[in-house]
Amino acid sequence: MVDQKKILHIKGMRCASCARRIESALTQLEGIEDARVNFATGEAVLRGNISDKTLEATLLSMGYSLESGYLRAVNTPGSRLTVAALLTTPVFLITMLELDFPYSSYLQFLLATVVVFGAGSEFFVGALRQLRWRGPLPSFRANMDTLIAMGSGAAYTYSLTSLMWGVKELYFETACMIITLVLLGRFLEARARARTTEAIEGLMTLVPKKAHCLREAVEIEVPVNELSVGDRIIVRPGERIPADGRVIDGCTTVDESSLTGEGLPVVKVPGDTVQASTINLDGTIVFEALRVGEDTTFAHIIRLVREAQSSKAPVERLADRVSGVFVPIVLLIAGGTAFGWLWAGYCYPVALTTSIAVLLVACPCALGLATPAAVTVGVGRAAQLGILIRDAQSLEEASRIDVLFFDKTGTITQGRPTVTQFYNATQRPDGELLSQVASCERPSEHPFARAIVEYAAQKGVPLQTAADFRAYSGQGVKARCNGHLLTIGGQRMLWEQGIDLTPLEAKARELKGGGRVLVYVATDGKASALFALADSIKDTSLQAIDRIKAMGIEPSLLTGDHYEIAQEVARQVGIERFKAELKPAEKVEEIKGEQLRGRKVGMVGDGINDAPALMTADVGFAMGTGTDVALESSQITLMKGDIRKAAEAVALSRQVMRTIRQNLFWAFSYNIVAIPMAALGHLSPMMAAGFMAFSSLLVVFNSLRLKGYEPGYVLDGRGVSQLLNHVGFRT
Repeated sequence: MVDQKKILHIKGMRCASCARRIESALTQLEGIEDARVNFATGEAVLRGNISDKTLEATLLSMGYSLESGYLRAVNTPGSRLTVAALLTTPVFLITMLELDFPYSSYLQFLLATVVVFGAGSEFFVGALRQLRWRGPLPSFRANMDTLIAMGSGAAYTYSLTSLMWGVKELYFETACMIITLVLLGRFLEARARARTTEAIEGLMTLVPKKAHCLREAVEIEVPVNELSVGDRIIVRPGERIPADGRVIDGCTTVDESSLTGEGLPVVKVPGDTVQASTINLDGTIVFEALRVGEDTTFAHIIRLVREAQSSKAPVERLADRVSGVFVPIVLLIAGGTAFGWLWAGYCYPVALTTSIAVLLVACPCALGLATPAAVTVGVGRAAQLGILIRDAQSLEEASRIDVLFFDKTGTITQGRPTVTQFYNATQRPDGELLSQVASCERPSEHPFARAIVEYAAQKGVPLQTAADFRAYSGQGVKARCNGHLLTIGGQRMLWEQGIDLTPLEAKARELKGGGRVLVYVATDGKASALFALADSIKDTSLQAIDRIKAMGIEPSLLTGDHYEIAQEVARQVGIERFKAELKPAEKVEEIKGEQLRGRKVGMVGDGINDAPALMTADVGFAMGTGTDVALESSQITLMKGDIRKAAEAVALSRQVMRTIRQNLFWAFSYNIVAIPMAALGHLSPMMAAGFMAFSSLLVVFNSLRLKGYEPGYVLDGRGVSQLLNHVGFRT
């Protein structure tokens, strides 16, 4: 029995309408309180109580099945597309070049039969499913499969009838082209969706498989899933921490960016807590496990990602929404046309020819291509601009964004510490002292040490050879250089070494705050220098925020970092609204709050901790320089790590959606004009096929205009107002 919540893995969903049908059917079952089906992940989340057999029987009656474990979202129709393309080419050439050789018509018939009922069999099976299913919703519900099967089937049937009657007007190439072009569109879309479930798999790979435990004073290696609360676990430098716990021995620094988004390492001493999946950088520690397995913070993040994936509504394409009305109307018109011509005294071939002309001219090829053609070209152009877009849903949602949330570390900021100021408290030349400090720091792998060495390199200071190097895990270093003993580290370390820091106190008070970290230096036991380090703002961040505002989108900052740091970063880039010290779940709640207000939300981030927020947002933008999990959890990836690309992505999405609306307008307008003409006998099947092909070509050519698109920042009413305010005017 399903108790409260259960996640089902469903096999056989091939379009968004499949997900809607399954969701409707499951919702109607007795005992189900709520059902959400996500086509992209192949999952259904149920709340309620019902037997597994009932669920399986319901799905089987609809042509679907239950699977165990994660699915690869959808199967891309690569082999079907290859067969269709290879066999369609000779049929198309025979017709277009008017090649006439013995049995050429029968060759077209054989090849078209394989294409239509072989490569295109899935469309006919899908269409028949709509007719056969009589579940809780016993109504005829057409989808794109119905439209495609009707169009290709009409062309094939007419051609076969003509071949049997000895008529030379054959349209096998039309039937083949419909199947091939639609398979191409589905292939491109399916490939974009196929990697959705890898986000969870990517998260799981960050949990170590083995852990080193102290049991009865003996170190043993055990699988992580066999850890128990209270185990004492040893973690050496470079290893990932396998559970949540409290340090009981040792001192180190830990990279917690996977959980908090904080780019700077955190010092851990006895009594401090550590969390699963974080990386131990430079010291060996022993900690006591407090939470293991599914109870860890990291496991909770994985659950958040899965729930965010399942909570997303399936894409409801306009073509699918209108097909339920369009298809029956076209069938009625075709049937009425045949009856009308027979009633008027015309022979059966004339009536049949005219009605098939209606079906041919109403073929949904242009309607089916309206969205995928524009999406395909738009996605290709985006890739040229350094923007990777996952699917059509992402494009549509991005064009409607009202508020865009930004993570701080690695998104607006560089994501690594850099030296912002060097203070020399001695009478020695800056270059001489800086050279000795950087020389002593060079053997260290600590991020602060690397930042100081990089700063010296930027200043052109030559490095020397250091001797007697000693690292104090998580605290600092000691070394000799050019006859001087240097002690470098945090305030606490130098105090413990008995060094008087009075000469640096005034400068330290001046530099504290604004997200800066201070590194103290003592030479031969006397305070001599002070470094201020911070995660600096990217050069492009201010320009990106200005562009976002100009487009009428509200920028907002969400970060797990300290309030003072977030406040300073927001001030520097011109963001008025920010929230700090947030956990991953709290970021999700902020996004959901905006969605409940009816606003479309985008999220820009790069860390593992951003994955749940990226999946919850209507559109997730991942920095290409970020973690793999953030990339897999997002809908749009900014390959150059430049948040200006987020503005470009939104601008491009608006242009693509404008093109899609133009395509759909043409597709419907064309049918409104062409169907009556065909029904009145003004279009022969050949002309009808020509008009149909022309409508498809027009849609494709209109979409190809996107290849030359250059990013612009179209201002709506909000954008104009914000831009004028930004330059000093008031509206």
